Amino acid sequence: MKALRGLMRDRRGLINRKVVIIGVIVIALVIALRLFLSFIHVPPILMYHSVDIFSEITKLSVSPELFAKQMDFFYRHKYNVVSLEEMVNLIKSRKGIPPKTVTITFDDGYTNNYDFAYPVLKKYGFPATFFIITTLVGKPAYMDWDQLKELEKNNITIGSHTIDHQWLPNLSDKDLRRELFDSKKVLEKHLNNEVKFVSYPVGAHDERVQKVVKEAGYEAACATNPGPDKRWDDIYALKRLRISRSSTNMVIFWIETSGYYTFIKEVRDEK
Repeated sequence: MKALRGLMRDRRGLINRKVVIIGVIVIALVIALRLFLSFIHVPPILMYHSVDIFSEITKLSVSPELFAKQMDFFYRHKYNVVSLEEMVNLIKSRKGIPPKTVTITFDDGYTNNYDFAYPVLKKYGFPATFFIITTLVGKPAYMDWDQLKELEKNNITIGSHTIDHQWLPNLSDKDLRRELFDSKKVLEKHLNNEVKFVSYPVGAHDERVQKVVKEAGYEAACATNPGPDKRWDDIYALKRLRISRSSTNMVIFWIETSGYYTFIKEVRDEK
């Protein structure tokens, strides 16, 4: 009987040790998974272009209905939609970016952004940044100065998309400085407000371009997706996600805005 009780104690001890070992393994796997997810997470900065009733014409467009649906998704699922300035500050702080934190940007300055996107952003109280090509202000299909001034009074940041939307790395030093310095000056003169951000046309930039951006006084710059060899926390080459008519499926949109899609896309593109 004594031998039996001893055997049972040994068996319980063995089971307890196995439970402890399994527990340690599970905890280690959870920690490893969290570290991996934090490593591959890139805060989603969304890049829109045209919000157009004829959105099927170009991949760079979304329909007004789809844009409204996407913003409603953020609202219903309690996303933390922050301004570009706040996102830059979060990245610079290196304290970690809260889940479901996204930033919304628009390139080019189309009138349909004012007609269709702005009312939806205003409805939900979402901030956004509109990058403007200064020579196109007031031209057909592009916003005018009065519209831009109204945007700035209602939670919208205006940034530079250069003077003429040229491929910046190919420009001479003189023309490069004109595109970056003069566009900032023109916007600041008309809007009477500091312009802190610039978006590279077609995302094109190199070290020389970044150097001039800093000299011009910009606090950060948006690219598109420069690739896996580029750091996501370089505030002068911020990676963005292009949102287009391919994002009509809300499951795809959820994946794209999860913070992990950039890693998935870069791994896929390398194959």
